[in-house]
Amino acid sequence: MPGASIACFLCLLALSSACYISNCSIGGKRAVIDSASRKCMACGPGHRGRCFGSSICCGEELGCYVGTMETERCLEENSLPSPCEAGGKVCGAEEGGRCAAPGICCDEEGCRVDWACSEGVAFSSSSSRSEGEEGAQTPRDFLLRLLHLVSRQPKRKVPQ
Repeated sequence: MPGASIACFLCLLALSSACYISNCSIGGKRAVIDSASRKCMACGPGHRGRCFGSSICCGEELGCYVGTMETERCLEENSLPSPCEAGGKVCGAEEGGRCAAPGICCDEEGCRVDWACSEGVAFSSSSSRSEGEEGAQTPRDFLLRLLHLVSRQPKRKVPQ
């Protein structure tokens, strides 16, 4: 009987896909999983944004929500086994973030103003532009447009 249990143990050991000290791949246990990234979960009003972290939801039309009710769905992202990739081109001082909204670069920890993210990205709302204007021309104009986008968000009704 001890021989059968040893043989069974060795068979299970050979069939398992765990990473042991002697046969770890260069990237570690999750190297194979990390190679296939997926789009991050949709979030925000009308699910028009994407999660950038557990409490960050950004979209080109929305701007960014940090730590609000719109980001609650992003908490689910932490429980998923595979990593996700959100946003546009790579940005940030250490190239660790992604363009999340016009002029905004976000990573898992937070968001920053990054002018590289405003290149070639236009606001989708034509009502916030005057005739012949191609986008934010000064930092002041750009910030005023962001404030305008935030103030246009519909008010939530409190359930009774």
